[in-house]
Amino acid sequence: MNLKNKVLSGVMLSLVVLATASPLTTVKADSFDAQIAAQNAKIDAAAGDAAAGNAAVAEIQKQVDDANARLKDLEDQSLKNSAQITSLAASIKDRNDSLKAQARSAQTEGGATSYINTILNAKSLTDVVQKVTAMSQVVNTSNAMVKQQEADQKALLQKQADNQKAYAEATTLKQQLDVQGQQLQVAQLSLQVTLATAQDQKNSLLAQKATAEAAATAAVAAQAKINATQKQQESTTNSNPAPIVQNGGGSTGSTPSTPSTGDDYSGPYPWGQCTWGVWEYFGKSINYRGNAADWVVYANSGLAVGTIAVFPGGVDGADPVYGHVAVVVKVNGDGSFVVSETNAAGGLGVRVTRLIPNASGVSFIRP
Repeated sequence: MNLKNKVLSGVMLSLVVLATASPLTTVKADSFDAQIAAQNAKIDAAAGDAAAGNAAVAEIQKQVDDANARLKDLEDQSLKNSAQITSLAASIKDRNDSLKAQARSAQTEGGATSYINTILNAKSLTDVVQKVTAMSQVVNTSNAMVKQQEADQKALLQKQADNQKAYAEATTLKQQLDVQGQQLQVAQLSLQVTLATAQDQKNSLLAQKATAEAAATAAVAAQAKINATQKQQESTTNSNPAPIVQNGGGSTGSTPSTPSTGDDYSGPYPWGQCTWGVWEYFGKSINYRGNAADWVVYANSGLAVGTIAVFPGGVDGADPVYGHVAVVVKVNGDGSFVVSETNAAGGLGVRVTRLIPNASGVSFIRP
C-alpha cells in the first residue's frame, strides 16, 4: 500500500507556503483595490491546490478502507484457525488416551503370547483364521490411529504457524493504518489551513498540522520496526519450528528485562505485543506459536506464581480475536492474582502490573 508520497508532499508543501505567507505590507488607500486583487489571486490559487489536496485525501482514504478490509479478513481467518487448533488438540488428546489404553491392554494380555494361545486354543483351522484375522484388524486400527495422530499433529503445527503469520501481518496492517490515519489528518488539516481566512485560525491549524506530522513521523518509524520484526519472525519460524508440548526450561523467578526499542530488535514475536512481553520476562527463552489465545494448547498448570496466564478473546479485557498472555507474579488468598504484562494499559512495549479478580476462563502454562 504505497502512498503517492511525491504527489502528496508537493501538494502539502504548496499548502504550507500559502498558509504561512507573510502579511501584505501597509499601503496607501489608493492601493486597496490592488491588495484585494492580490488576495483574490491567492484564494484562487488555494482553490486549485485544495482540489489536488482533496484527490490526495481520497487516495489515502481508499488505502485505509482497503487495509481495514484486509484486517477484517485476517481476523476472520485467525478465528477459524483458532477453532481448528482447539479441535485438533482435542482429537490428539483423545487419540493419545486410546493408544495408551491399547498399549496397556497389549502388555496385560502378553503381546505375541496372545497370538500363540489363540492358535493353541482354537477348535479348528477356521477358528484360528477368524481369531488371527480379528487380532490383525485391531493392530491395523492402531496403526491407522498412529498415522492419523501424526497427520493431526502436523496440521496443528501448520495452523499455529498460519495464525502466527496472520497475527504478524495484522500487526503490520494496524501500524500502517495508524500511519495512514496520521497522514490523512495532515492532508485534511493542510486543506483547512489553505482555505482559512482568519490569521489566528491559520496559526491554530498550523500548530495542529505540526503535531500531526510529528505523530506521522513516529508512526512511520514504528512501522519500520514492525516490518523488521515480521521478517525476523518468518525466518525464525521457518528454521526453528516449536514442538507441540514443551516441558521445563524456564525460570519462574526471572526479573523482567528492560524493553528494547532499538532498531536492532530481532525477536520471534512482534515488538511490544503481549507475546513479546512474556518472551522478554522469561529471558527470551520461550518459543510458543500462534496468537496469544492459541497458547491454550500448551496449558500444563494451575494458577501459580511464575506461570503464563492465557486469556481467551474477551476474557478480562483480552483482544476478542487474538486473546492475551501475561505472567503471574502474585497469587492472593481470595483467588485473585497479579500479572505483569505489556501492550495493555500502557500500550506497545510498556510493562505494567494488573490485578485479575479470579482465574475463571484463564489457562496457565508452566514454562
